Amino acid sequence: MSQITKRIHVSVNNADKNDYFITDISAATSRRNGRVAASESNRIRLLGMVVFFTTVIVFFTSDVDFTTWVPMKHTKKDIERKEYPIQMLQDVPTVAEIESTLQREYRRIHGDSIEDMARVRLHSLAHTYALTYKLIHELQKQQIHVTLTFGSHLGALRHHGVIPFEEKDVDLAVFSTNTSKIKRAIRATLRTQPHLNLTFSEAYFGFQIPATKELQTYIDVWMFKNDASQTTCVGHQLPDKSCKKWYRDFHDKPPPIYRHDAWFPFRTELFGTERVPIPATNIPIESFHFDDGGPNFWNKTCGPDRRWWEKGQKWLQVDMRERKCSHKYNAYPFVFKKANGIEQLRQGSVVIHEVDGVSLHT
Repeated sequence: MSQITKRIHVSVNNADKNDYFITDISAATSRRNGRVAASESNRIRLLGMVVFFTTVIVFFTSDVDFTTWVPMKHTKKDIERKEYPIQMLQDVPTVAEIESTLQREYRRIHGDSIEDMARVRLHSLAHTYALTYKLIHELQKQQIHVTLTFGSHLGALRHHGVIPFEEKDVDLAVFSTNTSKIKRAIRATLRTQPHLNLTFSEAYFGFQIPATKELQTYIDVWMFKNDASQTTCVGHQLPDKSCKKWYRDFHDKPPPIYRHDAWFPFRTELFGTERVPIPATNIPIESFHFDDGGPNFWNKTCGPDRRWWEKGQKWLQVDMRERKCSHKYNAYPFVFKKANGIEQLRQGSVVIHEVDGVSLHT
């Protein structure tokens, strides 16, 4: 007797990976050489009918909620992707306003005086946040869904901002391949800070606003594409310019394919001085190279999982014991969650601010 196991994937909130199993029992009959008596043939037919109807009864009386069953091969007929309205980022503060807030928080840690190097860094960071907020706003005006992704998603959750160590960029995911609209949004953003003389260029994955002497953080815009139930990074979808090529060159693997509800509907989290969209779940960072120890490990390990060895011209793995976030608590700000849902940004024993935790982007 053979046993066939069928996995049924159930769609649940927050992309929980709950699986239900149904066992389909079928009788395997062996044929004897030579003639088979008519009576034996009839018994086999009868046994087959019993097994068939038993299987049907088991299938339809099991505990699985078939109203939420998602077939393994998705088609638009099977499951339609929900359309979520774009919630515009309303508050786009000036560089001066952002810088004033950053300096005020810096003084809570270091006292009234601000060293020249720190002042330059805060000024550059204020420009980065101002450009990020403006770019999100301009992309939304083009009716393009946009959210923080990768290291910026991680930074918002863990630091309420750009990761303060070993991070040189802001990552945005745009769910559109309309390059004309994306370019229009980028140009409108750069016009708000003409004195920086910023430019942008195409990259494998989308577009990049490069760093300059005054803007020390570059901005990457990753182009994603949705189908009825899944989403993945596609970039420009050209043989020499795509997310597939970028992932193959840098990580030796194809770009991850996500369930649509791993990203949508967006939540919001503090990033700098303003709340901005982040994905619906943390799956996009738990499945990326920030995490090599399972779900939520990104909140315990800090720093990249590999380091470039210039002399040997190759990547070296970094042991997780070297990457414990607790080693950095006194040197950098970290988010700590309180029992009432409040998120507290703290460096050492100094509380920098308290805000409401992650919320749905409504």
